[in-house]
Amino acid sequence: MALSFTGCQRQYPVNIPYVTFDFTINILDPQFVNLQGVGGTAIIDGGSRGIIIYRVSIDQFNAYERHCTYDSENACGKVSFDGSGIILVDDDCSGAGCGSKFNVIDGSVTNGPAQYPLIQYSTQFDGMAMLRIYNN
Repeated sequence: MALSFTGCQRQYPVNIPYVTFDFTINILDPQFVNLQGVGGTAIIDGGSRGIIIYRVSIDQFNAYERHCTYDSENACGKVSFDGSGIILVDDDCSGAGCGSKFNVIDGSVTNGPAQYPLIQYSTQFDGMAMLRIYNN
């Protein structure tokens, strides 16, 4: 049985490039071993500056654009995990990012200057091993 989870309708800045993608990963593949448990994460290529995947529950995964929603023209505007594992921070290029922080569970801003949440992509999990991430 396939399950589909998508984010709520949100307003996003229009200056982040829209890059169409649709790909499927096998979470049993050794490179995605972290996604096998709830709270697991992975970073993959795709979208504008990469995609962060977070396993919310046994059957729900969230996927976010790494392109920071604040000052999107800044080449260093790319979010990564901080030490907590649940906060994403724009500190790319050795701290040259804006420092905005986002919650990995829902992509919301936890600390500005960003005002918009991270762009969330659609996911579909087959309940066994195959996770589809897409925006088209």
